[in-house]
Formats: sequence, C-alpha cells, structure tokens
Amino acid sequence: MPVVNGRMPLLVHVERAADMLALIELKRDFPALKLVFVGAGEGWMVAHELAAAHVPVIASALADLPESFDQLGATQSNVGRMKAAGVLVGIGTINDDEARQARREKQYAGNLVALTKLPGATGLDWNAAFAAITSVPAEAIGLGDEIGSLKTGRRGDVVIWDGDPLELGTAVAAVYIDGIKQPLRTRQDALRERYIVPQEGALPKAYER
Repeated sequence: MPVVNGRMPLLVHVERAADMLALIELKRDFPALKLVFVGAGEGWMVAHELAAAHVPVIASALADLPESFDQLGATQSNVGRMKAAGVLVGIGTINDDEARQARREKQYAGNLVALTKLPGATGLDWNAAFAAITSVPAEAIGLGDEIGSLKTGRRGDVVIWDGDPLELGTAVAAVYIDGIKQPLRTRQDALRERYIVPQEGALPKAYER
C-alpha cells in the first residue's frame, strides 16, 4: 500500500524499451506510483516518454555491449541522450558487482564527461556528471531533502578530494559522516606497515615456509 499510495518509491530493474513503456502504462493506472527505473539500457529509445511520465532513471553508465536480448539497443550515449530529452537521470552500478564497486561511479561519471569529446557521442558536462552521482540519485529515490547536496538541513556526509573527484588519479583527503570526521586508516594500511620491512621471527606461521 505505501508503494501504491506513492509514499514509497518503487525501484524497478528494467532494461528493454518495451518493458519501460509497459511500466509507464502501469503508472497511468496508478497515478500516485513513484516509479524509478534502474539499469535502463535502452532508455534512450523511450527517453521522451520517460520525461513526459516524470519517471527518473538510475542508469548503468557506459553499458554498450548487450548482456541479454533486453539490452540490444545499449549505447554509451544512453545517459546523455536521456538527459538531453529531459529525463532526471543519475548513474549507478546495477549488474556491475554493485555490492563492492560503488567506488567506480566517479570514474564512470568522468568517462561520461570525456564522451562529450567523442564525435557522434552524447555525454554529460562536468556539472551534470557530478550531479548524476550525488544529488540526482538522492532526488530520484525521494531523499533529495536529506542527502546528495550541500545545503542547510542536509546530513553532513561529505567527501573532500585532493583534486577533481571525477579524475581517476584523485585521492580522498577527508571524509565526514553526519558532520563527524572519519579516520582514513584502513586494514590495508595496517598490513602494509606491518610487512613492508619483515623482521625475523615477526611473521605469522603462514610465512615461515
């Protein structure tokens, strides 16, 4: 009932254009439904319909090699074309080892900026690409008043980079969660420091052979 009444968004993993049109028809039957399409490999093919129905999309950023018959129309210009048609579109990592690889999103956003320099392709400018991994996904799932942007009243979750965050070589300089600075030391740091100069007798048994 919360979904039907529009109090909770309904995220649907959908890739094929025909399936998106069918879901848009469902929205016409249930006007309060807050649909959010995830993946949307063929979203560019129905971009104007998505925009008219006010259905936001959290798309796979650069999928252009179909993994199934539902993605035959996949193109790297998918996100850029949907954005140009007026769709509220962010990027995610569905079907991309998403449980562990959310860190790739900034790389994908940077690639969408680079795509604007490729003749015949449609990418995103820097501001749109950065929004696609910050404010747009938050707005799409109904959390735009809490996260995704730096405004009064939002949660104090902030990452500070030592350069352009969409460039692959930049590193994290500071992380704040709920306004509290977080330590950056990781288990990998501790292991590196422990074993960078091995000492006789200081290694675990596994290293004795």
